[in-house]
Amino acid sequence: MTAYVANHQKKKRIFEKREQELRHLIKHGSSYEKIAKAAEKLRAARLAIFKSEYSRLSILPAHTYEPGVEARQWEIISTDEIVEKYRDAAT
Repeated sequence: MTAYVANHQKKKRIFEKREQELRHLIKHGSSYEKIAKAAEKLRAARLAIFKSEYSRLSILPAHTYEPGVEARQWEIISTDEIVEKYRDAAT
């Protein structure tokens, strides 16, 4: 057994940072390519939180992770839908 204690809050801070970046790009009218790339980074950060929560709450190893309903929604939602969700929130 390792002595490493995982810091699960770091994943949440990264997600918040990615949200802030996406809102900033939308607010300042950046190119669609930059906004889409930021939305994909946001999706990856959110999925990392789901996996981290599973790891924190489960006694099973992380490779046994199966996404739940909300995680699957984040996996299948299109980049355009993520951008629109945050664009609507910004107005």
